[in-house]
Amino acid sequence: MRLGIACLTACLLSSPALAQDGMRQLGAHVHGAAQLAVAADSDGAVLAELTTPAYNLYVFEHAPETAADRAVVSEAARTLSGASMIALSGAANCTLTGTQVGGGPDVAADHDHEHEHEHEHEHEHGDHHDADHDDQDHHHNEDHHHEATHDHGEDEHTHAHDEDAGLGHADVVVSWTFECARPARLSEVDLSGLFAAFPQFETLEVQYFDGARAAARDLTPARPVLTLD
Repeated sequence: MRLGIACLTACLLSSPALAQDGMRQLGAHVHGAAQLAVAADSDGAVLAELTTPAYNLYVFEHAPETAADRAVVSEAARTLSGASMIALSGAANCTLTGTQVGGGPDVAADHDHEHEHEHEHEHEHGDHHDADHDDQDHHHNEDHHHEATHDHGEDEHTHAHDEDAGLGHADVVVSWTFECARPARLSEVDLSGLFAAFPQFETLEVQYFDGARAAARDLTPARPVLTLD
């Protein structure tokens, strides 16, 4: 049996132990903080999913603008793919089988908006030119221009708000899958490698569930190991 994202989410949400512990909901966007959910099944499949502000990985959240920015993103992806990011109990004999990195800043959004902005500007300019040749149409076009300008201003405001939200709340989701030969011996989740590779992390809210056990704890660079009872 292989775990999927839907199963991971369902397992964590349905865990009574986590609910009783009052674990904070995953998803809060705070620089320096992130959330890690780990689920395992009895056949030895383990899925770990990290949700983090892009800042914690790249030290920026805007769309990559330079070759240096793109190099930072690429290097972070390579580092995250390493087997040392999450260490599971040696006795469980676990092997990293896959890594996926998704989300983060949207590069295409600004370009699409600029193209739309130029098209609207040309359309408004054409309406203005026609208005000079007809007094009656001039009044109508003035109203139309005023409405278009007002709409355009609202569009700029909305875009600016969305852009600011995108820059301030760009999240990255990283998923690791493992196969454990002896899943019953899985007794700890060690995040020392993740803290060492990305020093922007200050706190990781970690949740674990395997059907029989559940645990939740905030880990830090000084206390990077979740021990399972």
